[in-house]
Amino acid sequence: MVRAGKKQEIVAAAIRVLSRDGAAGLTAAGVAAEAGVSKANVFHHFPSLDELAVAAFEAFILSMDALRPDPAAGLRAWLVALGTQTTELMDARRTEAGAYIGFIARAQSDERLRARLEDVMRTFEAALLEALRTMAPAPLAPQRADALATLLLIAGDGLALHRQLFPGRAKKQRAAWMALVDLIAPEEKPP
Repeated sequence: MVRAGKKQEIVAAAIRVLSRDGAAGLTAAGVAAEAGVSKANVFHHFPSLDELAVAAFEAFILSMDALRPDPAAGLRAWLVALGTQTTELMDARRTEAGAYIGFIARAQSDERLRARLEDVMRTFEAALLEALRTMAPAPLAPQRADALATLLLIAGDGLALHRQLFPGRAKKQRAAWMALVDLIAPEEKPP
């Protein structure tokens, strides 16, 4: 009998392997050794290494503290934190982030992988939507809230991709994110 949490332990092991060795290092044997399980156990929980990589990607992006905002902080502070955490994750976990970008690129020609990644993106978008509803100073119309969540997803993906590919442009990336923040939640001027 597999103890509860074994699947999460395998995902955590895959994240460590991806962080250390990148996509090329993601093997069933490597993950099994890292998790202290057999390869059969890995494949019991994940029918393919792609499924495991997507589960690790999901855990990676859903671990962002900004997805659990403090309502007292305010919308603007939350948006700033979202951009900051995105770039910090990309900087701190470059190898892992690069591996995920590789899996995302592969999804263009792999329908099953694309469908699974789309599920992850929907989950992330729903978390953004919930955070927006929590953080907005006044209730947002459902259509506007949904559009803003999608915009944040797209902008965050772009920020992450640019940070991964062009880390030397950090100041421009920060300025661009802050311009988006200013459009959504302008800084209040004292009277």
